[in-house]
Amino acid sequence: MGKIALHWFRHGLRLHDNTPLQKAIAGCTSLIPLYILDTEYFKPGKVGINRMGFLLDSLKALDTDLRAIGSRLYVAKGDPEEVIGKFIKEHKIGAVSFERDTEPYNKVMDGKIINLTKELNVEAFPLWGHTMFDPEYLLALNNGDAPLTMTSFLRLMSEAGDPPKPIDPPKSLPPPPADSLVCKDVFIFQGVPTLSDLTEYEFNPKDYTTWFVAGEKEGIRVMNEFLAQKRRVSTFEKPKTDPTALQPDTTALSPYITRGSLSSRTFYHGLKDTLKGMKSSKPPVSLKGQLYWREMAYLIGFSVPNFNQMEGNPICKQIPWLTGDDAKALLDKWEMGQTGFPAVDAVMNQLRTEGWMHHLARHLVACFLTRGDLWVTWELGRDVFEKHLVDADWSINNFSWHWLSCSAFFHQYFRCYSPIAFFKKTDPNGNYIKKHVPILAKFPDKYIYEPWTAPKGIQIACACIIGKDYPKPMVEHQFVCQENKSRMKKAYDTSKKRDSGEPPAKKLKQNNLSKYRTK
Repeated sequence: MGKIALHWFRHGLRLHDNTPLQKAIAGCTSLIPLYILDTEYFKPGKVGINRMGFLLDSLKALDTDLRAIGSRLYVAKGDPEEVIGKFIKEHKIGAVSFERDTEPYNKVMDGKIINLTKELNVEAFPLWGHTMFDPEYLLALNNGDAPLTMTSFLRLMSEAGDPPKPIDPPKSLPPPPADSLVCKDVFIFQGVPTLSDLTEYEFNPKDYTTWFVAGEKEGIRVMNEFLAQKRRVSTFEKPKTDPTALQPDTTALSPYITRGSLSSRTFYHGLKDTLKGMKSSKPPVSLKGQLYWREMAYLIGFSVPNFNQMEGNPICKQIPWLTGDDAKALLDKWEMGQTGFPAVDAVMNQLRTEGWMHHLARHLVACFLTRGDLWVTWELGRDVFEKHLVDADWSINNFSWHWLSCSAFFHQYFRCYSPIAFFKKTDPNGNYIKKHVPILAKFPDKYIYEPWTAPKGIQIACACIIGKDYPKPMVEHQFVCQENKSRMKKAYDTSKKRDSGEPPAKKLKQNNLSKYRTK
């Protein structure tokens, strides 16, 4: 009897550039490709329908690709350590491969699986594949620390050089054992589950509305289609893209890279080949720069303790954000697109219905929730993004919320996005708002960003009375923005005194924002 191997698909839901998979199939006569729906990681209420639906569609596409080369995907549900342990014992698994991860929860799980294979005397191949580089290698190059600025990270990249070239997908795979669908005390789906199969989530499949098509083939197709536009690729500068475009003005590859349907190394080397001999924009604003931002976020998330929270986080400013029930009430209106600011509400509606929005749109709504207007802790906003985004990414999400709340990385807290003026630069007619806040679609362009200023007669003619059919603004932006800048200055001054060894000032009070809200 030949060796049976198990490959645990995790982030890398693909066949190309999958080193752990290639290690698993070397010398084995039978392979079990396994995905585990971790019931601790994917909790009901914490993951939205578009994020989960896109994941399931990615698994379905992977299963199709596996069947084309003589295999299939098994999907189990439960704790990965328990599931893999039971598979090893029942099927006499001789080798286990999987892609290592940088998130704290998954780092702990990595250790559990590695220890499990040692205890059971099973060969293990825990290898890196979701980042361009092995993060431990980058930390070693930088004296054990992650760079906290892009300037220093670019110096590190110049020393690291190009990431490894991606490896080709296997042309065939050893077949799974005949009885691999059976494993005692393990819940295994009869095929790839659908949203309706996940009864504990109480999803209504009709609410799955993202326009992204999942899978490795689609991710590669979108990448190749984009790279074929050589002038666009060479001149790309992310800050100059349009957040209000009705079709994506960026690569729209983030869901594929996040789910691992497309390897970041494949995209990197595809860019390099496309730009060979061409004059092009430079990092950090170029497309290569976007991959560097991603790699930097992963390295920081991998090495900084408590990176997903303010408390106990050594690089995060300690700011007295609004928390508790008052924050939750504000958060709910923000999440459901009921702030009364059409630009903000349009972005949040797009987030919930499409599971995606432009990075500058993310900037607008994150600033509005935190330091700009509502003064709600960034941790709550981060959770909402994580729930709905089809490209939800622990490292990038936490990095971005640190940045946009001016808790770390970016400290110009006096620069705030205006929920009224910001989108006018690219969309003076408000077409983005008319699409994503359709109740305002009949308003004249003059009033589309400030519908509460429209005369009552116009509101009646547009069949939308402000304060009845669409909410009045939650806050007076100009007033609370200035108040919050003062709060940020006090928090920064307190931080400076603490860092210099002086006695910290008396803890700042969380002032009630209710007096600023429009009744």
